[in-house]
Amino acid sequence: MWILDTIHFWFFLQFFIALSCIIAIGTNLSQFICIGRFSAVTFQVLGHMKTVLVLILGFLFFGKEGLNLQVVMGMTIAILGMIWYGNASSKPGGKERRNPPPISNAKPDEENNHLLETDDPNGKV
Repeated sequence: MWILDTIHFWFFLQFFIALSCIIAIGTNLSQFICIGRFSAVTFQVLGHMKTVLVLILGFLFFGKEGLNLQVVMGMTIAILGMIWYGNASSKPGGKERRNPPPISNAKPDEENNHLLETDDPNGKV
């Protein structure tokens, strides 16, 4: 029986180690995508949201030790700040990154071509 318990334990240990690795890879990829897509402020807000979620899930799964009014107020302020930032950045003019204007391949106007021409044979203006 002891050997079966040991094998059972090692299976779950390897499973949770592999699961932890997969979650870490997913977290790193998501951060890489966020860095390229959002600004530094948005990235910080996402980081704070992740911290709040880790704290909440930790309190739910492992008990309420260390949960006091100060911790609850801190998480509440963080969540309210995230909501405020999301509303502020979604309004017109509040976009994080704007697309640059398209580069025009239009030919110069015929009427402005004379500005580039000079009377000097050496081409000096």
